[in-house]
Amino acid sequence: MANLEIKGYEVAKRYGGVLFDLAQENKKIKDILKETALLQQCVEKEPRSWARVASPVLPPQTQQKIIEKLTKSLNLSSMMTHFLLVLCQNRRLQNLKLILDDFVIRSQVAEGLVKGIVETPLALTKAQQQNLEKNLEKHLGKKISLTQVIKEDLIAGVVLHLGSLMIDASIGMRLNKLRHEMKG
Repeated sequence: MANLEIKGYEVAKRYGGVLFDLAQENKKIKDILKETALLQQCVEKEPRSWARVASPVLPPQTQQKIIEKLTKSLNLSSMMTHFLLVLCQNRRLQNLKLILDDFVIRSQVAEGLVKGIVETPLALTKAQQQNLEKNLEKHLGKKISLTQVIKEDLIAGVVLHLGSLMIDASIGMRLNKLRHEMKG
């Protein structure tokens, strides 16, 4: 099972990279990002229906007809339509979610956007979160987008996760550090 997951990620990186390169080459990254969001919503909203469409048991001609109807109803560009038909032809529709996720990540990296998580014991106000993002942008020189996670066991302080960087400014961490220093 794990081998299939690894293969799925490899396929996603390959096809996500192709979609990104095409979009970048044609200066259509923002347009394709919008279409990617639409497709992601479709897949997430109706996972069972999508699983049936993407199933390798379904004949490619039937998948192709469904994809053509879907792209027409969503009013997708010819680039995205052609890309989806190639996925259909190559029997890669079951990897669509991972492929779209890879495309989004590549777009964010190209834009210089770094996504992170901020853990706090209480919810931050929108102004506090924006202020934190601006301060991090100033220090790191990259655009930051934080997702807030409430962790009541922190007592006070914050824990930031930005890619491989982790900043723990929680009271618990400070108490552990003090306890360790007192032991000698």
